[in-house]
Amino acid sequence: MRLRPKWIGAALTVVALAVCLFLLAPLIIVVITSLNPASYSVFPPQGLSLRWYENLASQPQFLRAFRNSVIASGCATLLALTAGTLAALAIQRYRFPGRNLLRAIFMSPMVVPKIALGVAYLILFSRLKIAGGLLALILGEAVTILPFVLSIIGSTLANLKKEYEEAAADLGAGPVRSFFTVTLPQMRMGLLLSGALSFIFTFDQVETALLILRPQNNTLPIELFLYMEKWQDPTIAVVSTLMLLLALVLFLGLRFLLRSAPQVQQVLGKKDE
Repeated sequence: MRLRPKWIGAALTVVALAVCLFLLAPLIIVVITSLNPASYSVFPPQGLSLRWYENLASQPQFLRAFRNSVIASGCATLLALTAGTLAALAIQRYRFPGRNLLRAIFMSPMVVPKIALGVAYLILFSRLKIAGGLLALILGEAVTILPFVLSIIGSTLANLKKEYEEAAADLGAGPVRSFFTVTLPQMRMGLLLSGALSFIFTFDQVETALLILRPQNNTLPIELFLYMEKWQDPTIAVVSTLMLLLALVLFLGLRFLLRSAPQVQQVLGKKDE
């Protein structure tokens, strides 16, 4: 067996570290900039201060926008999980004419440009007299994230242990009871994973929200853009740092749940040997 030269391993390590630094450097700069005491964003800062964290408390529009983002993303995620799970069950468990076409239609939002979807939503919701409100944003975002839910739940269903369902049927459980007592518990990690990814994806959506929302219903990304048009202080870096912290907490929590759950192999599409 031919041994690999040591310098190749060292070179790969250097490249990996360089890539990590390239990915993390912007985030580190944002965090350090948020501690800048000056009235303008500059790096490196002239010192360290929590001045702009205190200033954020006097900016109620960010709290309102954050609340709108949480409501819209949460409701859109629940709606997409419900519709996506039902669609995945129909496509994965049953054979019917137009099955592949239906799957392609559900997956189409993934390849359609987001700005085109936003314009389409604006026209449709204006006709329905709901454009400008959070309901329109919830419906639009739910359609956008539906492909993610359908893909993950479909993979989960394909790797479920059907022996449990057959055993439940042999014991006299009907289809509905079997679904809620046997199938759904096996799907919970797939639902958690698709829900977390959908929530994160919709939280920073800009295209749809920018086109269909009224100013009083702005989400956090839009409010950040509007603030940057008027001010160049580190408040934006403060908000970004807090969002990074929130994302980190969600990531660590999700990773803990996935690693501690035996169903993770099914979610990842791995069957028992």
